[in-house]
Amino acid sequence: MRRSLIVIELFALVFSVWMFLATPHLKKSPLPIEQTFLFGIIFIPFIVLLPVNSSIWSRRIYILLAISTTIIAEGYDFYSFTLYCTFLLKGCFLLPRRDVIAIASIFVIVSSSIYIARVPEIIEGAVNIDLRLYLNPSRLITGYIASRFGNCIFVLLVGTIWRAEQKSRQKADRLTHQVETLATDLERNRIARDIHDTLGHSLTSLDVQIELAQRLQSTEPARAQESIDLAKKLSSQALDNVRQALGTMKRSNFDLTEAIVALAEQNQPFQIHVDVEFSRLSLQSSYQLYCIVQESLTNIQKHAQADRVTITGSVIGNGTILEICDNGKGFSVDRPHAGFGLRNMQERVQCLGGSFNLDSEIDRGTRVKIFVPSNF
Repeated sequence: MRRSLIVIELFALVFSVWMFLATPHLKKSPLPIEQTFLFGIIFIPFIVLLPVNSSIWSRRIYILLAISTTIIAEGYDFYSFTLYCTFLLKGCFLLPRRDVIAIASIFVIVSSSIYIARVPEIIEGAVNIDLRLYLNPSRLITGYIASRFGNCIFVLLVGTIWRAEQKSRQKADRLTHQVETLATDLERNRIARDIHDTLGHSLTSLDVQIELAQRLQSTEPARAQESIDLAKKLSSQALDNVRQALGTMKRSNFDLTEAIVALAEQNQPFQIHVDVEFSRLSLQSSYQLYCIVQESLTNIQKHAQADRVTITGSVIGNGTILEICDNGKGFSVDRPHAGFGLRNMQERVQCLGGSFNLDSEIDRGTRVKIFVPSNF
């Protein structure tokens, strides 16, 4: 766009210079070349500069000075209407529409007033000019062709820049649509991940207790009743987890250490040893790490068949380390795994700009190690 504007303005300057030098009565002036050079020097800065990143007042002053220069130049018979149009066109890209309309209206009034004041001088000059300098076939033909050619080139250049602007706008619209689609997909994935993480742990425990109650219903009614009572507590906990997931990001006092300890104190089919000390963590990091711990315990309960889990974590100099180990049956990390569990954990770590390491072997348990840099 900048290059197209410069091309248009340079063409307008060359066309103005040609019209100035081609005026017959100016050939009698001893300074046509000097005046042409002077006007070129004056207009070049306005052509080269494009204060896109300047303040609105700087851009207004720039357009006002550029257009004022064209009107002053016309007072010296320097034909600069095309330059006026190009500067006004540049104003359309630099200023709000109402400012451009206001500037154009003001300068139409000013330039018309100046021209009206010069009408007697123009008439007197026309009377004293030898019309044969103008009214000859070669000059009429040349002037006609040059003016039509100049106008056509000017229109084509303006059309080119308008077309480029349209393409840029269409491309921006396509990119905006792609961003909106991507944002929608990311939001859907986030909702699915949060639902899975917050409800998965509680519902898995609930399923275990209900299954236990079914098995003990006929043989040990007392224990079956205990499992039913625990299932009721777990269902309430699932509802609390949903509320917590919706409200955690709005809380400013979320303590990751307390949350993990409370998570470990819930009734689990395995022993949990917790040794964590998290401080100076952002709310985003605390929430994501909490969901990772919750997801890990859910995976262990569903798949690992472990009886002991260790959760350790601390804040070191350049980040935070979190480890979750179990003594379960383990698995082969090279084999593909269905479900959201591990993928959700990896995505959460990626959101924090950290690293996720999974170490597991069959019959030798599983260790998850996570590092999150301190800038999160």
